[in-house]
Parts: sequence; structure tokens; C-alpha cells
Amino acid sequence: MSYLLSAWPALCWALPALVLLSATVFLARGNRRGAAQLAALVALFVMAALLMEFFTFMDARMARPGGAPGQPELGQGTRALLATMAHPRSVTAAPLSLPWLAAWSVPASYLWLLATWALHLRGPRSSPGRAKAGKTPRKKAARG
Repeated sequence: MSYLLSAWPALCWALPALVLLSATVFLARGNRRGAAQLAALVALFVMAALLMEFFTFMDARMARPGGAPGQPELGQGTRALLATMAHPRSVTAAPLSLPWLAAWSVPASYLWLLATWALHLRGPRSSPGRAKAGKTPRKKAARG
């Protein structure tokens, strides 16, 4: 576990680079399905960042008078999410807490990336007994 905790920040910051590199390779090779799967992964992270922005905004709006400032800075929630994901102790947080979910989204993303690469390397699905659409011979018109 100590090796995982010491390597955690590097794992977290290497993930966006791997996703970007993979998307570039998929698009260069014409694999739109693989690129779409990576776009869905990025969309999940964007939704998580937007949710953190919303939670930060609502926390500031619901604060007691005289407490924390009422106007949060834009991007504060996203920075908090990234810091929580990259913090090694988030892995050992209480299950189903926000830090735990943020931390374990990193290995889940690596699994998603690995599955996308496996599907990409396997190639397109085609069954040998099935004729492709558009390849059937045309029937001649009956004269009469």
C-alpha cells in the first residue's frame, strides 16, 4: 500500500496525458468508436468538475453570515476535485465518501482506458457466416 500511496500523484497526473495520446492514436487510425469511448470518459470528468463547482457555489451561498466569503471563485471546485484525486490519502478515506470516490475514479479510468485499448487492438467485429450489407448480388428484373 505504501508503494501505491507514493506513486499516486504520478498515476493521477499521467492519466490525462495517456487519454490524450490514446485519443490521438485512435483518431489517426480512424477508430471513431475508441475515440468516442475516451470522449465519454472525459465527459464524466467534466461532469464531476461541474458538480464540484456547483457544490462549492452552494456551500458559499449557504454559509452563515460572518463566516466564509459568499462569492466563490470560479474554478475553485475543479481545483479541489483535482487536489482530492491526486492526494494519496484519499485512497484510504472512508468508503463512499467524496475523497474516496474521487480517488478510486483514477483506477477506474485506467481500467476504462485499458478496455478501450483492448477493443481497439481486437479490431472491428465481423462474423464470417454473415454477409455484409450492400454486397448481395442484384436480382435481374423480370421482363414480361
